Amino acid sequence: MKKIFLLLFVSITMVSCDTNTKNQNDTSDPMSGYMVGNDAKSDAMVKFTKAYQENNISSVKSIFSEDAVFHINDADVSFDDVNEAFSSGHEYFDNIQHSDYDVSTMYYNDGKIFTNYWYTWSATSKKTGEVLNLKGYCWFKWEDDKVVEVYNAFDPTAYNAAMSN
Repeated sequence: MKKIFLLLFVSITMVSCDTNTKNQNDTSDPMSGYMVGNDAKSDAMVKFTKAYQENNISSVKSIFSEDAVFHINDADVSFDDVNEAFSSGHEYFDNIQHSDYDVSTMYYNDGKIFTNYWYTWSATSKKTGEVLNLKGYCWFKWEDDKVVEVYNAFDPTAYNAAMSN
């Protein structure tokens, strides 16, 4: 029995000594960096989503560069297009909310900065009274303290169906 424990101990020690762990402070890897959740950029993302929920996206236009590109699933649109499209959703849904959200900003070693936002979108259809719940993901790409690019992904199937009924 002692030999089994000794063999197990030696095996674990050898494996742990052989494992190469990457230094998290390695500045030579451009895809490394650090992540924070309570910075001004993360707060700006939350402010944007709250403005959407309140149907007041125009109030946060100053966050974005003049030529910011929004990728909504596979469509590329402008801020004004997003403002119009997201606002029109309020014609079909009540109580638009984001819940269970997580937000953080990643500062990469190559200088790129992205704020990530995972969320659950929910709303009540004005026509049917049905409550919809959709999972989504969004990121902001920052340059010079302005958002220059946005990506928002979600499955629009139930959303579009509720708007067409």
